[in-house]
Amino acid sequence: MADARPLGGRRRPLAPAPPVPPRPVRAGAAPRAGGEAEPAGPVRFALRREGERLLGLAPGVDRRHLRRLRSGAVEVDRRVDLHGMDLAGAEAALREALLAALAAGARCVLVVHGRGLHSPAGPVLKEALPAWLAAPPVGPRVLAFATAGRAAGGAGATYVLLRRSR
Repeated sequence: MADARPLGGRRRPLAPAPPVPPRPVRAGAAPRAGGEAEPAGPVRFALRREGERLLGLAPGVDRRHLRRLRSGAVEVDRRVDLHGMDLAGAEAALREALLAALAAGARCVLVVHGRGLHSPAGPVLKEALPAWLAAPPVGPRVLAFATAGRAAGGAGATYVLLRRSR
């Protein structure tokens, strides 16, 4: 094995999500299509970083959704701009925007967070985004997210793909 080399032209696969133990169900949680209630804890996305780019995929979701999102093939239905906000304000604005998008049946939201180039602390909002997307009540409704294409904001924005409403 010492002389083995990786095949050229192949991208590194997404890291598999760690096994998730059964989670307690929130009291009064609404049942999903299969009759089970939505989980109370955060979703554990399979994450992959490529320089400034970040990709995330929810457990059990087909990777084709992520490829389409990453390529910009999914039409953006809504946009939320978090520039100039502090962490608490940005998290609240994002949660409100995603809940409104879900209520309206939107499928893809463009989140503009900036690259943190003018912030002494660096890309604070960008780094916090995966945890915000995983947290209830929106976490169970997020299928995937990917750094936006250059025309939509590049590394300063993220596409978020939401589950279809039933």
